[in-house]
Amino acid sequence: MSDFDSDPPFGAVLRRLRQERGLTIEEAAKRGDVTANYLGDVERGRRNPTMKVMARILAGMRVSWSEFAAVLEGMEA
Repeated sequence: MSDFDSDPPFGAVLRRLRQERGLTIEEAAKRGDVTANYLGDVERGRRNPTMKVMARILAGMRVSWSEFAAVLEGMEA
């Protein structure tokens, strides 16, 4: 098993950040210029967004890449 196999799902980090901000999927999707279905699929691990799309989603939620990385790291512990 690689180190990546034990990483928390990317979507779980995104969901946690969205919920911490009190945003619904619909609100976060609108801010990130994606559909609510797409964002829901990302959160459930059914889709893997490109870096460009992820940047839009994070910017819409006012989350920096460094904050995203810090939450990811915290969830690994």
